[in-house]
Amino acid sequence: MKNNLTITPATLDDLCALELLEKECEAYFAFDPPCAAEHNRSLRECLEIGDIIPGVAQENYRRRNYQFDCIWNDGVLIGWLAYYLEYQQTETAYLSVMYIKEECRSGGVGAEVMGWLTGKLAGAGYKTIKTHCSLRNATALCFWVRQGFDRILEVECDGNLWPGKFGGLELMKTIA
Repeated sequence: MKNNLTITPATLDDLCALELLEKECEAYFAFDPPCAAEHNRSLRECLEIGDIIPGVAQENYRRRNYQFDCIWNDGVLIGWLAYYLEYQQTETAYLSVMYIKEECRSGGVGAEVMGWLTGKLAGAGYKTIKTHCSLRNATALCFWVRQGFDRILEVECDGNLWPGKFGGLELMKTIA
């Protein structure tokens, strides 16, 4: 990777660094309350038992379907990815979170991470990746479109985007 990035499966050894990064992440996503309510497991729980796929009964959930990876730059944790495999269909993955520290969001870091993930998933036989983006986050929407998430699958909107209201898009990228 050109940015000296390394992406590794997250482990309990990474928990302290992840919890520090989570504080910045929580502030960043504070404008998107439904998202926070949907994913209410702690980082420790995500690392130990995984996260529950939204809309899937816990008894139908398989731990191997949840992936949690750390993004490192020169040995420093700068972000993480969390995604579900076989999301609603066997050849679909769902990227629930890709977070990169604000000061590291230039120079193609996000595109490089997405290139890595897309290659990994394509190599494993996945055909599509889905993600969700808040309508309040224009920068992220532009990023996802540049990364090939060019199909809108669902529009959620709680009226106009006044304070306390929510709006989001479910986006999809075809990878094979």
